[in-house]
Amino acid sequence: MKKIFFIVLTIIVVIVTAYILLPEKPAIALELSIDTSDVIAAKFLTTESGWDKWWPGTKTGDRQYNFKGTKISIDKMTNSSTYLKLKKDNLTFSGEISYFADAEGSFKFKWDAVDKNNTRFLSRITNYFKTRDAENQVAEILLNLKRFLEDERNAYGYRIYLNHAKDTVLLVSANTYPEYPSLQATYGIIKMLQQQAAGQDAKQTNFPMLNVIQTDEHEYQVNVALPINKKITPFQQTSINNIPKGGNLLVADVRGGQNTVNNALAQIKIYMKDHRLVSPAMPFQSLVTDRLAQKDTSKWITKIYYPIL
Repeated sequence: MKKIFFIVLTIIVVIVTAYILLPEKPAIALELSIDTSDVIAAKFLTTESGWDKWWPGTKTGDRQYNFKGTKISIDKMTNSSTYLKLKKDNLTFSGEISYFADAEGSFKFKWDAVDKNNTRFLSRITNYFKTRDAENQVAEILLNLKRFLEDERNAYGYRIYLNHAKDTVLLVSANTYPEYPSLQATYGIIKMLQQQAAGQDAKQTNFPMLNVIQTDEHEYQVNVALPINKKITPFQQTSINNIPKGGNLLVADVRGGQNTVNNALAQIKIYMKDHRLVSPAMPFQSLVTDRLAQKDTSKWITKIYYPIL
């Protein structure tokens, strides 16, 4: 009798504990901070084309996705939220993923969902463990979204990262041309700068730099710079520019011809706008590859430097 009594008592305790501690409705509530901008967050969270790029599982239909047996169907998308249904076993969670500003330079992504139908008391224990399993999968999904959004290559096509200025003395040539300068013209200027520097015992410290801006239909402002190790007396049509040591630079490593470089410059501008960054000076291309010697433009390597405050 005592054994039966203790068994019955244990069952009662478990039932009462489940009633008191376990939620009436199965619910998922997770949040994760991601270093990104609101523009990128909206691009990849609130558009179907964006979901198609970062989703870690498979797409099974129009606005239908699957991840390890968990089915997701998108009901509606707004400027800052995606409303969806998540089906796992016998549970169907209705809710949303939203994002909002967190710390500077980051946004918090929040996934809230609840199953309003599975509220039976006797199912609380089994529903609890099924909900935790679904929640673990949601955590995996959010972590994949974080990895995707924090890699600039996914949003802008290039890895864009912060560096600091090391070359503080530049020997510069600035002139206007009626057309985009040819390689011969560009490297002619570079050779002239190298000769000026060598004539005053200055050493080149890094690759030549180039900046070309079209100022009119038939006018291009061409700036060519040579990093050197000390100040010298510039000749006619050249000057010495000083760059603050340690100044912030956005950097992108580019492989390809001039069109690829121009596209990278445009993407960095978008990156700066998305992250509300301001540039105090012109960007420049660091010509890592000798473009005159390497005829295959697909093998050109260029570093783009964009000064930022």
